Amino acid sequence: MRIENPEPPERTPRPEDGAPSPPPIYFYYPPGIGDGDIPESRGEFARNRPGNYIWTVKTCGYLSKLGFPCRLTHQLPDEGIILTHREFFTNRMIPNRRQVFVCLVADFWRHPFAQLHIVQNPRDPLLTHASPAWPAAFMRHWPETGLIPRDPARGDVFVNVSYFGLPTRLAPQLRHAQFAARLREHGFNFRIVSRDRWNDYSDTDAVLAVRSFAPVSWHKFPPTKLYNCWIAGVPGLLGGESAYQAERRNEYDYFEVRSADEVLQTLIRLRGDPALRAAVARNCAERAADVDPMRIAETWAAFLNTIAVPAWREWQHRSAASRTAFRVARVFRYLQFVCADFAMRGISLVRKQMRALAP
Repeated sequence: MRIENPEPPERTPRPEDGAPSPPPIYFYYPPGIGDGDIPESRGEFARNRPGNYIWTVKTCGYLSKLGFPCRLTHQLPDEGIILTHREFFTNRMIPNRRQVFVCLVADFWRHPFAQLHIVQNPRDPLLTHASPAWPAAFMRHWPETGLIPRDPARGDVFVNVSYFGLPTRLAPQLRHAQFAARLREHGFNFRIVSRDRWNDYSDTDAVLAVRSFAPVSWHKFPPTKLYNCWIAGVPGLLGGESAYQAERRNEYDYFEVRSADEVLQTLIRLRGDPALRAAVARNCAERAADVDPMRIAETWAAFLNTIAVPAWREWQHRSAASRTAFRVARVFRYLQFVCADFAMRGISLVRKQMRALAP
């Protein structure tokens, strides 16, 4: 079953309205982080943190800033709605009668016993191959913390092309020194930005981010780099990933490139057409509003109010036999999923090897 993102309600129901008291809502982050990592009410978060921090600590912090009742906890509560990253939900963790698990899948596998799942790509198989046995919803990933947009003082300068990400996740053709040298011949400066500066787009004129030029959907990865381009106000030259394609509304959202040659052609086109760059900048300003953190937080609040809370009440009202049947059925469905996934990966590997051996 695919859960559509609901529109944010005007306000959270209160007990005086006659509605039943809502369950406590927790974001679980295991022991081991310092007090400095706990978000404060002004919404400041540590940078350069892994996805498990972003999906839990950052989400809880923005919801708290919104005034939504939730708590960050280092101990797994024995009652309530419990959200956490897939890395923190081990397969042996099974919800009791008073718990509803919301698994923040990210780019990992689903959890065998979580009643609800959150995915970061609208083309994730949990949604494209929706099943009533695996209720799931898409939620936008948070943009880069403390992002510094392109400096307006750069004006019409169009020289610096930046990649913000791990070098190993950049297409091999773009990591090669010959590619950077080729761009330099045409007046462009291509650089791979160090992780400690992933928030700084002040001297960036265009972003290049391609995992592979092969026709791969990358259905587990989010469109975060696209969100960051919009907020930074710079054109993005991106690969043909399903997450980007799902967000695309017009030709100015980003430029899909399919080869190193097309990268260079697109850069030359952008440099020679100031009107096109101006249209991209205007579009970035409009699309940045869609991924404003407080708007994303409102979507989270709507999901929790209209999907997670009713699921918790329904789970509590189930009989013991019904909950046992759910757990048993999930064991078999999870094993079925794992076997199918391994088979698919095996077929994919064989195909890649056959292509590599082809003359």
